[in-house]
Amino acid sequence: MRKFADTLVGLALALIVVGAWLTAPFAVVSGSMTPTLLGPHRAFDCARCGARNVSAIEVPTMSGFRPACKTCGATGPQLDLLPIVPGDRMLVDYTTLLFREPRRWEVVAFRMPESASRIAVKRIIGLPGETVELRDGEVYIDGRLAPKPSAVAKIRYDNIPGFPQPTQWKLAADEYFVLGDNPQISDDSRYWTFGAGVPSQLIVGKPFIVHFPSRTASWYGRPVHVPDLAAIRYIR
Repeated sequence: MRKFADTLVGLALALIVVGAWLTAPFAVVSGSMTPTLLGPHRAFDCARCGARNVSAIEVPTMSGFRPACKTCGATGPQLDLLPIVPGDRMLVDYTTLLFREPRRWEVVAFRMPESASRIAVKRIIGLPGETVELRDGEVYIDGRLAPKPSAVAKIRYDNIPGFPQPTQWKLAADEYFVLGDNPQISDDSRYWTFGAGVPSQLIVGKPFIVHFPSRTASWYGRPVHVPDLAAIRYIR
């Protein structure tokens, strides 16, 4: 029995060590990938239709502003009075991209070209050697429309109003063009002054699951953050 217990302990330790080498946990700290990945945010459930509405904290909020539900249009609660919910926590797979090249529309984690200590997460739009163009909210690759997958079908990829930038970019042979799923606030390939592409050697892995989402609950009249097991999800 003792030998069996020692074997189980050894196996558990081995799994922990191997797991730490194959994957790593990260916290999402911005709303640039909303709704796929949530950074710190405010949220409410619509009183009329029950739909979950999320607003990244980077979005400017006027005092007293009451947003409309994005599903049914009903007026929601006063946004600036809602508590801030912590961002998602995700696991990044270090191994998948060791055996194949990143694919278009895939979410990847990478080191920022101007600061290797910073890890960012975006969605790949353009592949090495391609010419990427943003036009009328759509993505064109080498002059041809690139159909969006269902995960981003409703997203319009436009430049932020008031920030005129190029709408066409030519990638080098080892660069990837990346955008956030929340283009209105995302700092991505459209605006980088060090170059639009992410060099392939800076891509570190593929985020694959949100493993510790949270929600706000009430505890004796005070808001508290609790795990939201129903929101555990794979990243598409």
